[in-house]
Amino acid sequence: MKLYVKAVSSYKGNLQDFDVKKELKSKYKVDARRQDTFIHLAVYGAQLLKERVEVNVNDELYITSGVGNIDILQKTHLYVFEEKNFIKPFDFINMLGNTTSYYVASSLGVKSKNTFQISDNFTFINSLISVYASLSISQKDAILGSVDLSTQPQEIIQRVLDVSEEINILSSVNYQKFSLDSSDAIASIEFESKSYSLKEIQDLLKTLNTEVVISPRCKELNTEIENEFFETSASFFVNKSIQNRENLTYIECYEDIYRVLKVNTLL
Repeated sequence: MKLYVKAVSSYKGNLQDFDVKKELKSKYKVDARRQDTFIHLAVYGAQLLKERVEVNVNDELYITSGVGNIDILQKTHLYVFEEKNFIKPFDFINMLGNTTSYYVASSLGVKSKNTFQISDNFTFINSLISVYASLSISQKDAILGSVDLSTQPQEIIQRVLDVSEEINILSSVNYQKFSLDSSDAIASIEFESKSYSLKEIQDLLKTLNTEVVISPRCKELNTEIENEFFETSASFFVNKSIQNRENLTYIECYEDIYRVLKVNTLL
């Protein structure tokens, strides 16, 4: 399966050092009331993409995440189960994934298919498959946003994501605009539903002539790995390879099962 990339946008970092709500209000004039940091981050990434490419009202929208809005889940657990208070109405609304999709769609002005989806593994690759399947029928373009919000203490997400305590968990938002049409594309991305064994991946690595990035969860591969992580890291490295004009092979792992995606730059 292959999709063509028309534009990308990325942000990753520590939100304690960056007031994303203030940025939305001052630079983009976005009404950020009644929204939490996870939604702010998703909308911010969408606005960055809008600066780089024309967004059509009929573009499809997909939002995915590694663990979703875990920050608000922690807050809700605190005042409901520990402080014995009632859940706040806007916290309940913001806990729903479709709420994030709604605010992103509103900020972009899109009114077509709008989906929030999370898989318990390979969520970015699975989202790419969903995008490809839908565009094969609709022949539209699609916007895919991958949002991951780091929360404290980091040990919670490290356990959920099955990475070691030495790996730093970051907040990140990455978007791509996809099409089945190659005209004006800046890159193509290839992926498949096939899973690989460790031996198959080791054999594949011997044949590659592209830049290779391996997820920190691929602990059995004897190679240097990144010391930073978020569940949708693949989305960030797709964008990074395109911005650096470097072809890329990204390898992800979950419970001894491996998946691969490839990026070919066209500029």
